[in-house]
Amino acid sequence: MTLSELSSKKRFLASLIPLMERGGCAADALYLREDDLLINKDTTTIDVARSSDEGVKLRVFDGERYHERGLSGWDEAALRAAAKGLGAVKKGRGRVVLDIPSEPLDADYAALGKVNPVTVPLTKKISDVKKLHSRLMKASKLLVNGRVYYDETRETKVFVSRHRRLSQRIGGCFVFLLAFVKAGDDIRYHYKSFFDHGYERMRIPQKDIKETGRFAEKIAAAEKLRPGRYLCLLSPHVTGLLAHESFGHGMEADTIYKGRAKAAEYLGKRIAGKHVSIADGPLEPGKHGFFFFDDEGCLATKTLMVEKGIVNHPLTDAYSAARLGITRSSNGRAESFDHKAYARMTNTYFEPGKEAKAKLLRRIRDGLLLHTAAGGMEDPKGWGIQIQGVVAERIKDGKPTGRLYYEAGMTGYLPEVLSNIIGISKEFEIPGAGRCGKGHKEWVRVAEGGPWLLIKDVVLS
Repeated sequence: MTLSELSSKKRFLASLIPLMERGGCAADALYLREDDLLINKDTTTIDVARSSDEGVKLRVFDGERYHERGLSGWDEAALRAAAKGLGAVKKGRGRVVLDIPSEPLDADYAALGKVNPVTVPLTKKISDVKKLHSRLMKASKLLVNGRVYYDETRETKVFVSRHRRLSQRIGGCFVFLLAFVKAGDDIRYHYKSFFDHGYERMRIPQKDIKETGRFAEKIAAAEKLRPGRYLCLLSPHVTGLLAHESFGHGMEADTIYKGRAKAAEYLGKRIAGKHVSIADGPLEPGKHGFFFFDDEGCLATKTLMVEKGIVNHPLTDAYSAARLGITRSSNGRAESFDHKAYARMTNTYFEPGKEAKAKLLRRIRDGLLLHTAAGGMEDPKGWGIQIQGVVAERIKDGKPTGRLYYEAGMTGYLPEVLSNIIGISKEFEIPGAGRCGKGHKEWVRVAEGGPWLLIKDVVLS
């Protein structure tokens, strides 16, 4: 979509705001469009699928609650009629005062990468996926199957309120490699993911492909871990899951004001050592949770949820911030035009420390390196840690031994785990890319990662 087309949409939506505010309510409008291309290749098939979703969310706030209308597509007559209908809503005597920016701002933003995927022919994309799959299968003779996912997204949004006219276009190229090996009667796998805004992300280094195949070979011989407590060094992927699943969900402010999060008991209190800080920030270019403004027109900012060991600031949408009487953060996000905006994570991570990863390894006489995990589950109410499918490697005298353990589970009580962090690397990366649900719904794009964490007494089984 061109800037001229976006400007036209902004002007039209701006003309609806006075219609919606006739009853004295604050109003805004959000246009969303997402175009997706998925190419999926394994040893026998290749699938290509396209999808598109477009619509507009109109809403007014009467002082107590939102009144919303979600309309599919772009039908100006229908939008004008819906705006007039919302204009009949009268401002009530509600005491919830939203933090609505009053400074005028008209801006257009874009993150489309060095090579905009739209400029690349579909035939070339299919050919490149096939070549990448061939390279993956050649990485190891033990692979019984390999899979390459190429997921391309183009997200376009326009937000308009009385004072704001904003647009953003964000591209995404997500590449996911899966290497399958046989272990007795079982099939095991190893994966590696890559993300950036542009098609340049399809240039996967050969060393990463070889590592994917060779690590899968090691997994074929992996053992079952004996349950116990271990001194562990967590990779950025696993620390990202820890920050996201076990802590981030509990700091989403709507769960806090509804009494569904244990984080409410810790606000302003110490939960970890002074060397531990946890952040959420959409302004991480080239990461899946990146954006310029949220779905309520709040410009992207970084939020320190834990600052030097103290539980600091929840992630908020406009309504939850008002209910808690705290500063608004840029975390108001909606799955689509026909869904509400909630407080949601973006890129969630532990802040980097001062030690080198190699030094953290040397501190382990007998312990484990946690390489990857299959996923995790949220537990805002109890703050229990649930990370599944962990691939661990034995460390002896500061050196990885190559002895692997497959699909262990990490559990524990979050305040205890955070207080057991004894080292944080200065090396930092955000490799994960996916979509996060809120209560198994309300999916939004997020990323995970961070530094390497050294944690004592980690419960694994």
